[in-house]
Amino acid sequence: MVRTTIARVGGTALGVLFAAGAALRRGKALHPSGVVFSARLVVPGAAAAPQAAELLSRPAEYAAVVRFSRGLGLPDRMPDLFGLALRVCDAYGEGEHQDLLLTTSTDRPVLHHIVLPTRDAQARPYTSATPFRAGGETFIVGALPSPESPRPAAGDQLTRLRAAAATGELRFALAVARPFRRFTPVAELWIEDELPPEYDAMLFQPGSGGGGLAPVGVINGMRRIAYPLAHRAWNRR
Repeated sequence: MVRTTIARVGGTALGVLFAAGAALRRGKALHPSGVVFSARLVVPGAAAAPQAAELLSRPAEYAAVVRFSRGLGLPDRMPDLFGLALRVCDAYGEGEHQDLLLTTSTDRPVLHHIVLPTRDAQARPYTSATPFRAGGETFIVGALPSPESPRPAAGDQLTRLRAAAATGELRFALAVARPFRRFTPVAELWIEDELPPEYDAMLFQPGSGGGGLAPVGVINGMRRIAYPLAHRAWNRR
């Protein structure tokens, strides 16, 4: 009951703050602009995956959409939180998607609950920061840049991502980290074709879940309230 109240009050306050930012910016308050790609999520059924989470533990291949963006929208010469928003399409049936919102962090136990800025979209691991639960297991979800992916040197962060994706070899490992552990890969995310600019307006739902996978905790509860408020303010612009 106390956690529910905290989530409701905190989520409303955050939603008002994000809505004000959206109004001032005439767009998204956070991650204002980015680049969007089609993608493919390949799940091998790894033994390390939480077995109660169907999406992570059952061998399958899914169509996906990935949006990369600078979190605060700072100039490219400055370090910024970098976001990877993933939508696994029809993860639990037609129209039932799984969205994951990940931000640059570190692969150090405990510290991967915080987000850290970067100058390179492939330099740091990405983290959900907030926990998920499947069956009796609690963990966070992350994405690890593949050391085998191309790393073009010219241009800003988004330009370098575009160039890497154009080779057909840009990929990340989707991973999970249990309490006091490092990330363990459980699936592979292949970045494919860049999508038209209008896809940059996609709205991702951080509170989505299914197939035994559920976001938990006070912060996730706050986000479920805050994001719809911010989305409505942004849509009015």
